[in-house]
Amino acid sequence: MEKINFSRLLILISLCIPITIYIIGDFLGTGIQFILFRFQDTHLGTSIIPINQEFGYVINGIIQKQSAISIIVWILGFMLILASLIVTLNNQFSVYKKMKTAGIFICTSSVLFLISIFIQYGPLFHGPAGTAIPIGLPVLFVIGGWIYMEGHKEEAGDEEEEAQDIDDESD
Repeated sequence: MEKINFSRLLILISLCIPITIYIIGDFLGTGIQFILFRFQDTHLGTSIIPINQEFGYVINGIIQKQSAISIIVWILGFMLILASLIVTLNNQFSVYKKMKTAGIFICTSSVLFLISIFIQYGPLFHGPAGTAIPIGLPVLFVIGGWIYMEGHKEEAGDEEEEAQDIDDESD
């Protein structure tokens, strides 16, 4: 049970990790993008843009084309992070299934964040939109992989206990 609580804490911490540092265009502005919001400093001023506001920009047509697709993919990644948290809170599954599923969701969301960055900035993290440095993605992959592997350890431990119980019953 302690592993589930620790994995929940890791998932909550992952929401606070800066995923990417970016430069807009030819140094028109800079920013740091987290999962839930982005902090941006441009010639127009400093702003914090939450993910729901960016989604509103896409819905209203203010942001279009590749930037809109990038934001939608980012939101899908965010939804998978939330799903991983919900899975760990669910009491209908065994501990190892919860951990493995949460780990898969986090790794998949990391891939979606990477795809979002590719869409916006290109596969080399540099293009007409600017430059991105994905500093938090490796950390997110490690968190997802660690949670997944803990689920595997838990599953292996359960199988050993079941095998021991069968041996004890046969004696």
